[in-house]
Amino acid sequence: MNELSIDQRIADLPVAVDLTEDAVVLEADLSGTAEQIWAHLTDPELLVTWSPIVPERALTETGPVLSRENPEDDPVSVDVLATAGEHALTHRWGDDILEWLVDEARVTLLMKLTAPQYAPTYIAGWQVCLGVLDARLDGVDQARIVGRDALEHGWSQLRDRYAEELDLPDQPTV
Repeated sequence: MNELSIDQRIADLPVAVDLTEDAVVLEADLSGTAEQIWAHLTDPELLVTWSPIVPERALTETGPVLSRENPEDDPVSVDVLATAGEHALTHRWGDDILEWLVDEARVTLLMKLTAPQYAPTYIAGWQVCLGVLDARLDGVDQARIVGRDALEHGWSQLRDRYAEELDLPDQPTV
Protein backbone atom coordinates (compact mmCIF):
# COMPACT_ATOMS: atom_id res chain seq x y z
CA MET A 1 0.00 0.00 0.00
CA ASN A 2 1.39 3.37 -1.00
CA GLU A 3 1.05 6.01 1.73
CA LEU A 4 1.47 9.13 -0.43
CA SER A 5 -0.67 12.07 0.62
CA ILE A 6 -3.70 12.35 -1.64
CA ASP A 7 -2.54 15.75 -2.91
CA GLN A 8 0.84 14.28 -3.87
CA ARG A 9 -0.82 11.26 -5.48
CA ILE A 10 -3.09 13.52 -7.55
CA ALA A 11 -0.18 15.75 -8.64
CA ASP A 12 2.08 12.78 -9.47
CA LEU A 13 -0.54 10.66 -11.27
CA PRO A 14 0.98 9.61 -14.62
CA VAL A 15 -1.34 11.50 -16.98
CA ALA A 16 -1.02 12.40 -20.65
CA VAL A 17 -3.44 14.79 -22.35
CA ASP A 18 -4.11 15.67 -25.95
CA LEU A 19 -6.54 17.98 -27.71
CA THR A 20 -7.84 16.81 -31.08
CA GLU A 21 -10.25 18.54 -33.47
CA ASP A 22 -13.31 17.10 -31.76
CA ALA A 23 -12.18 15.70 -28.42
CA VAL A 24 -9.95 15.94 -25.37
CA VAL A 25 -8.03 12.79 -24.48
CA LEU A 26 -6.75 12.01 -21.00
CA GLU A 27 -4.73 8.85 -20.33
CA ALA A 28 -3.75 7.74 -16.84
CA ASP A 29 -1.92 4.74 -15.47
CA LEU A 30 -3.65 3.51 -12.32
CA SER A 31 -3.09 0.97 -9.59
CA GLY A 32 -5.21 -2.17 -9.77
CA THR A 33 -6.29 -4.50 -12.51
CA ALA A 34 -8.41 -3.91 -15.58
CA GLU A 35 -11.27 -5.77 -13.87
CA GLN A 36 -11.07 -3.55 -10.79
CA ILE A 37 -10.92 -0.38 -12.86
CA TRP A 38 -13.87 -1.50 -15.00
CA ALA A 39 -15.95 -2.18 -11.89
CA HIS A 40 -15.13 1.30 -10.58
CA LEU A 41 -16.25 2.84 -13.90
CA THR A 42 -19.60 1.05 -14.05
CA ASP A 43 -20.85 0.12 -10.55
CA PRO A 44 -22.77 2.91 -8.76
CA GLU A 45 -21.61 1.66 -5.34
CA LEU A 46 -17.99 2.05 -6.46
CA LEU A 47 -18.49 5.23 -8.52
CA VAL A 48 -19.81 7.03 -5.42
CA THR A 49 -16.38 6.46 -3.79
CA TRP A 50 -14.41 8.50 -6.36
CA SER A 51 -16.47 9.99 -9.22
CA PRO A 52 -18.86 12.93 -9.68
CA ILE A 53 -20.98 10.54 -11.77
CA VAL A 54 -23.18 8.46 -9.46
CA PRO A 55 -25.77 6.75 -11.66
CA GLU A 56 -29.04 5.19 -10.55
CA ARG A 57 -27.98 1.87 -12.12
CA ALA A 58 -24.86 0.15 -13.40
CA LEU A 59 -23.39 1.58 -16.60
CA THR A 60 -23.08 -1.83 -18.24
CA GLU A 61 -26.15 -1.81 -20.52
CA THR A 62 -27.09 0.75 -23.16
CA GLY A 63 -30.05 2.98 -22.44
CA PRO A 64 -31.16 5.97 -20.39
CA VAL A 65 -29.60 6.59 -17.00
CA LEU A 66 -29.74 9.52 -14.59
CA SER A 67 -26.93 10.49 -12.23
CA ARG A 68 -26.52 12.78 -9.24
CA GLU A 69 -23.19 13.92 -7.86
CA ASN A 70 -24.89 14.22 -4.47
CA PRO A 71 -28.27 12.76 -3.49
CA GLU A 72 -29.90 16.20 -3.22
CA ASP A 73 -28.65 17.40 -6.65
CA ASP A 74 -30.81 17.65 -9.76
CA PRO A 75 -30.27 14.62 -12.01
CA VAL A 76 -28.00 14.71 -15.07
CA SER A 77 -28.28 12.40 -18.06
CA VAL A 78 -25.50 9.80 -18.28
CA ASP A 79 -27.27 7.65 -20.88
CA VAL A 80 -25.11 4.69 -21.88
CA LEU A 81 -24.59 4.88 -25.64
CA ALA A 82 -22.30 1.86 -26.12
CA THR A 83 -20.26 -0.73 -24.29
CA ALA A 84 -17.73 -3.28 -25.51
CA GLY A 85 -17.05 -6.17 -23.19
CA GLU A 86 -15.50 -5.03 -19.95
CA HIS A 87 -13.12 -2.52 -21.46
CA ALA A 88 -15.05 0.23 -23.29
CA LEU A 89 -17.93 2.45 -22.22
CA THR A 90 -19.47 5.47 -23.96
CA HIS A 91 -22.02 7.60 -22.11
CA ARG A 92 -23.38 11.10 -21.87
CA TRP A 93 -22.60 13.45 -19.04
CA GLY A 94 -25.16 16.16 -19.54
CA ASP A 95 -24.47 17.52 -23.04
CA ASP A 96 -20.97 16.00 -23.27
CA ILE A 97 -19.97 12.50 -24.38
CA LEU A 98 -17.42 10.50 -22.38
CA GLU A 99 -15.69 7.44 -23.81
CA TRP A 100 -13.75 5.27 -21.37
CA LEU A 101 -11.28 2.61 -22.47
CA VAL A 102 -9.55 0.27 -20.02
CA ASP A 103 -6.39 -1.49 -21.18
CA GLU A 104 -4.64 -3.32 -18.34
CA ALA A 105 -4.09 -0.60 -15.72
CA ARG A 106 -4.33 2.29 -18.22
CA VAL A 107 -7.57 4.20 -18.50
CA THR A 108 -8.19 6.48 -21.43
CA LEU A 109 -10.96 9.07 -21.24
CA LEU A 110 -11.98 10.71 -24.51
CA MET A 111 -14.25 13.68 -23.88
CA LYS A 112 -16.37 15.23 -26.62
CA LEU A 113 -17.16 18.54 -24.95
CA THR A 114 -19.78 21.08 -25.97
CA ALA A 115 -17.33 23.73 -24.68
CA PRO A 116 -13.89 22.35 -25.68
CA GLN A 117 -12.23 25.65 -24.80
CA TYR A 118 -12.72 24.64 -21.15
CA ALA A 119 -10.90 21.32 -21.54
CA PRO A 120 -8.28 22.20 -18.85
CA THR A 121 -11.09 22.67 -16.31
CA TYR A 122 -12.48 19.20 -17.07
CA ILE A 123 -9.07 17.52 -17.23
CA ALA A 124 -8.07 18.94 -13.84
CA GLY A 125 -11.31 17.70 -12.27
CA TRP A 126 -10.89 14.22 -13.70
CA GLN A 127 -7.26 14.08 -12.58
CA VAL A 128 -8.36 14.80 -9.00
CA CYS A 129 -11.00 12.07 -9.24
CA LEU A 130 -8.62 9.59 -10.85
CA GLY A 131 -6.07 10.31 -8.11
CA VAL A 132 -8.72 9.28 -5.58
CA LEU A 133 -9.52 6.17 -7.64
CA ASP A 134 -5.80 5.32 -7.82
CA ALA A 135 -5.51 5.59 -4.04
CA ARG A 136 -8.57 3.39 -3.51
CA LEU A 137 -7.26 0.78 -5.96
CA ASP A 138 -3.99 0.86 -4.00
CA GLY A 139 -5.87 -0.01 -0.78
CA VAL A 140 -6.05 3.49 0.72
CA ASP A 141 -9.42 4.37 2.29
CA GLN A 142 -9.58 7.76 0.56
CA ALA A 143 -12.76 9.83 0.57
CA ARG A 144 -14.19 11.09 -2.71
CA ILE A 145 -13.08 14.61 -3.74
CA VAL A 146 -15.56 16.30 -6.09
CA GLY A 147 -16.97 19.76 -6.70
CA ARG A 148 -15.50 22.64 -4.73
CA ASP A 149 -13.59 20.24 -2.47
CA ALA A 150 -11.17 19.71 -5.38
CA LEU A 151 -9.93 23.30 -4.89
CA GLU A 152 -8.20 22.15 -1.69
CA HIS A 153 -6.36 19.35 -3.50
CA GLY A 154 -4.46 21.02 -6.33
CA TRP A 155 -7.26 21.45 -8.86
CA SER A 156 -6.39 25.09 -9.65
CA GLN A 157 -2.73 24.30 -10.27
CA LEU A 158 -3.68 21.39 -12.53
CA ARG A 159 -6.14 23.53 -14.48
CA ASP A 160 -3.53 26.24 -14.95
CA ARG A 161 -0.91 23.69 -16.05
CA TYR A 162 -3.26 22.16 -18.64
CA ALA A 163 -4.43 25.59 -19.81
CA GLU A 164 -0.81 26.45 -20.58
CA GLU A 165 0.00 23.02 -22.05
CA LEU A 166 -3.05 23.09 -24.36
CA ASP A 167 -2.80 26.84 -25.07
CA LEU A 168 -6.31 27.49 -23.69
CA PRO A 169 -5.66 30.31 -21.20
CA ASP A 170 -9.20 31.65 -20.73
CA GLN A 171 -10.64 29.28 -18.14
CA PRO A 172 -13.74 30.05 -16.05
CA THR A 173 -13.21 31.36 -12.55
CA VAL A 174 -14.39 29.23 -9.68
